Amino acid sequence: MCYQLVLVSTLTLSEVRSMLPAGLHADAMGPSTQAPWRALLPASQTAVVLRAGHCACGLLRPRFRAAHTDEAHLRERYRQLRVPRVEVLRALERHRRSAATHASPDALARLVTEHARNAGDSAWLLGFSPHDEPPALPATTVTRRRVADLAADPDGWLVEGHVTLVQG
Repeated sequence: MCYQLVLVSTLTLSEVRSMLPAGLHADAMGPSTQAPWRALLPASQTAVVLRAGHCACGLLRPRFRAAHTDEAHLRERYRQLRVPRVEVLRALERHRRSAATHASPDALARLVTEHARNAGDSAWLLGFSPHDEPPALPATTVTRRRVADLAADPDGWLVEGHVTLVQG
């Protein structure tokens, strides 16, 4: 699947979708999958997976530019996970179909800021998986950030595999 970005929000799915920039999509998690995610945030309405095309890579382009192309980076991640070659090729093809859908470098920070202004707190998780299902809720502590922290560290506030609670 590549990278996946989960948002837990006090907004409904329709309200989340209405604030997304062009090219981004929000897909609701199933009811049984949402329950542990929604427990992270009081008054949450929904847990969604955000995508630019078929994965969240289009929102993460600045992270890839430092050392690799995004495809080289993905190949290395799949190799580390010992994903069979056939599955890697399928995942890379899906990723390539999404390559034309990429957001501006600051789209994610703008989305988080806009969400905080309209809805208050939100929980975010960046995950990586070769599978299509949403990432599992990690058994880690929640990192708290203020919206102002995003401006100071636009690429570092969201740490893969850790839930980040953004407070409005």
